[in-house]
Amino acid sequence: ALGDSGQCNKNLGAAFLMVFRIGDFSEVHDKKKRATDVMFDSRIKSGKIRQRQGAKPSIRRDSIRNFDLGAGGTLQLASLPGIDTFTDRALLGFLKSFAGLHRDKNMQNWQRDFRLGAGVGSYKIEVIYGMDAGWAVEGAVGSEYKIDATYLSPHVNMASRMMSACKQYGVTILVSQAVEELLSARAREKMRHLDTVYVKGSNVAQRIYTYDCRHEGVDFFLFDKSPEQEDLDAEAYTAAVWDTDQDLRAMRQHATDEFREKFHKGVGQYLEGDWKSAIRTLNDADNIMFETVL
Repeated sequence: ALGDSGQCNKNLGAAFLMVFRIGDFSEVHDKKKRATDVMFDSRIKSGKIRQRQGAKPSIRRDSIRNFDLGAGGTLQLASLPGIDTFTDRALLGFLKSFAGLHRDKNMQNWQRDFRLGAGVGSYKIEVIYGMDAGWAVEGAVGSEYKIDATYLSPHVNMASRMMSACKQYGVTILVSQAVEELLSARAREKMRHLDTVYVKGSNVAQRIYTYDCRHEGVDFFLFDKSPEQEDLDAEAYTAAVWDTDQDLRAMRQHATDEFREKFHKGVGQYLEGDWKSAIRTLNDADNIMFETVL
């Protein structure tokens, strides 16, 4: 992720809370104000805002589209400059860790250790990911007996729900609509709309997405790079990475354009309540993927 973002905050049993920190409320507001001023001044210089000498501009700073506050004064994350790159890199960090897990020979050797599978059958190492974007209360929470440095908010809970729902949907990663809307256009093209859901405690429907990633049959060892090269690649990030990176291309090679088109049609039928057609279409999408993998 960008700079010192992407920190592992704490473990919750078998789960880890990762935080990609944009900034505190005052920092985010300062970024918004600076971006609004830059856009406002550039539009005056380009002639898009005409201003007579001694007269006030014909448009106010607080009315510039995409740089306003939402309902109730809540800052819209999409209004922040560079937020698409920031979000891309957060998602990319998860996907690269997925590839790294299945590239690490020492980690893979654990799967062949008989002690882990004794009494429970076969054993394999897997990681699932859930992502959401929003605000959180950051700080020490607890009592004089036990204090945790943690983050508390509905968005933290939503990220946890996304992670848990990966098991229900049979996918590796789930991201909320809030995250998908912050991604760059190149990254959004790669996301697959799985469902539209209501979460407990909310009456607002929201879309959930996955990034198709598969490790079976993918030799990530072929794409290994030195840590120094990985750092250079991270610093030189551009949105083109979604089409050119070998890890990303390999892990989603089973999700062809034909499959995605058929699946998208099936989800549309499902959301409209046309169950019979949806089942047929989604089965067709399954067959396309099976044929691609085989």
